[in-house]
Amino acid sequence: MHELSIAMSLIDLACSEVQLAKGEVIDVVNVEMGAHSGVVADALRFSFEVAAVGTPVEGARLAIRDVAGTALQLVSIEVRQ
Repeated sequence: MHELSIAMSLIDLACSEVQLAKGEVIDVVNVEMGAHSGVVADALRFSFEVAAVGTPVEGARLAIRDVAGTALQLVSIEVRQ
């Protein structure tokens, strides 16, 4: 299941990109996923939830926007206080 390694990479990226201030949490991780990326969205969501346990991303929602093509990319990270 390559979705788990993808989820772990997304979590690593999110953690390295966001410097959380006291009391802030990562709320949503937004990605775009190509229809021909070879990634199963439900498997990626499940893997993300499991892999996020114990990280600053734990409890965050993975929002997947379907796009044309084969790409899978991190678009933005939403943080809340």
